Amino acid sequence: MAQDIPTLETTARDKTGSRYSARLREAGQIPAVVYGHKQDPVHVAVDAQVITGLLHENTQLVNAQVAGKTEPCLIKDIQWDYLGDHIIHVDLARVDLSEEVEVEVELELTGDPKSLQEAGAVLDHPLSTVTVKCRADAIPERLIHDISELTTDAPITVADLTLPAGVVAVTDPETIIAQVQIMAEIEEEEAVEAEAAEGEPEVIGAKKEDEAE
Repeated sequence: MAQDIPTLETTARDKTGSRYSARLREAGQIPAVVYGHKQDPVHVAVDAQVITGLLHENTQLVNAQVAGKTEPCLIKDIQWDYLGDHIIHVDLARVDLSEEVEVEVELELTGDPKSLQEAGAVLDHPLSTVTVKCRADAIPERLIHDISELTTDAPITVADLTLPAGVVAVTDPETIIAQVQIMAEIEEEEAVEAEAAEGEPEVIGAKKEDEAE
């Protein structure tokens, strides 16, 4: 089931620009814009601690209080500083609760595969989020999957996930989300690939490095 929709208070701002935005951030506020649904965009500011807390809880849908009224909005885009430590801007997209939306949902794996007890076994978890389509008011907080029965010869893919009713995966169903591999096999594959790369024939007519000048 979808999580309760939290309220996000906003404050109108009539100034834009990097200097004004920097002052807002120094005061604990984050510049934001509310847009969409054929309405004019509204420039606002939100509390930095509140929006950070919502993101830590994987919140995607909020009831934004804008200019005296409440509008359901998706937290559509977050801009971070160059270090990726601090939020510098937030985009809030207006949405009808009954309309279908595409969002990325966090993937949480549980359980300890018995196959990890094999010599040289390592767990490869290349996917941390899955893109899904569902109603705006039915966005799951996260997708949980038990990998206790994961074996070395049968990786778990997106197609193996059990999704809530009304939620459809958009990510390619064959995409691997978890697999157990044996280090010796991985090293052997890498050695074969390296050997193949070294043995590639020289392209006739290609200019050599010393002839580049």
